[in-house]
Amino acid sequence: MALTLQVVGFKNSGKTSTILDFLAVAQAKGLKTAVIKHDDHDLADLDQPKTDTSRFKAAGATTLVLQTNAELFLRQAQPATLPQLITAVVPSDTQLVLIEGFKTAAYPKVVLMRPGDTSDPNLTAVAAQASLAKMPQTEDFRTSAKRKAWFTHWLNQRKEDFAMSEQDKLTHFNAQNRAKMVDVTNKSITSRQATAVGTIIMQPETLERIHAGKVKKGDVLAVAQVAGIMASKKTSELIPMCHLVPLTGVDISFKDNDKDAITAEVTVKTKNVTGVEMEALVACQTALLTIYDMCKAMDRGMRLTNCHLVEKMGGKSGHFIYHKQKDSE
Repeated sequence: MALTLQVVGFKNSGKTSTILDFLAVAQAKGLKTAVIKHDDHDLADLDQPKTDTSRFKAAGATTLVLQTNAELFLRQAQPATLPQLITAVVPSDTQLVLIEGFKTAAYPKVVLMRPGDTSDPNLTAVAAQASLAKMPQTEDFRTSAKRKAWFTHWLNQRKEDFAMSEQDKLTHFNAQNRAKMVDVTNKSITSRQATAVGTIIMQPETLERIHAGKVKKGDVLAVAQVAGIMASKKTSELIPMCHLVPLTGVDISFKDNDKDAITAEVTVKTKNVTGVEMEALVACQTALLTIYDMCKAMDRGMRLTNCHLVEKMGGKSGHFIYHKQKDSE
């Protein structure tokens, strides 16, 4: 995934000027760069009355694409989260994404301050507080040279986070174009966390017996919890290209709808060079499979369903949150 940086601030704080200077640095380094801007104003030219796009929108289209002689515009009627937007419109070989706005997103941020502005305690992942005016306790962004110097330093600290060559981009393949275990030797050690959920559907009588502790093999959820924890530590033995990751925490909880379903939620943590999404998913499904094994004598028609990653934090790809509308993609 591309290295991503946001530039946020109030109106007239210098966001666009800062993005332009950052772009100049990126171009000098030969980085393929995408820019995303958050703007509350409508692109009126797309939806002028009686134009084709206006008619398509009135007819119910939720997404509109307009190709002009020189440019292509995309209008999505339903708002998308920033990660969804990046996935949908940014080419996969992009090395750098610069974002103006989207304050609540979880990517690293340059926060631009005007005289009189105060810090927003709700902002996350602040890389720097800066100002195009003379202000105490902010990075000095008063000249183009200073903005470029700051950004150059920020990029140089993150060289390992984006590919500089075609071979680096294809990290899962070796020189013979065969699958390999990705080399993470030079990646930074950071705190990482992943949460996965999944559900098992059963007969109501089966859930009643689990509640009552009347399953012959024992305490179903206690055994499933231990099985999930054990499985998380065996992930690299089950999934061929997974790294052996030392886990610092595994938490598994269960809830049910008091009718016919039990949902397992697993959170796995590590402090390492690679993430633990697979560990969370393997633990979740193993816990559900253990419930099946414990109860199959009375209910062989149980179904495992909707197992997916809910949230991931840490690493160069940043913060991921699952959104239900992705199911239709």
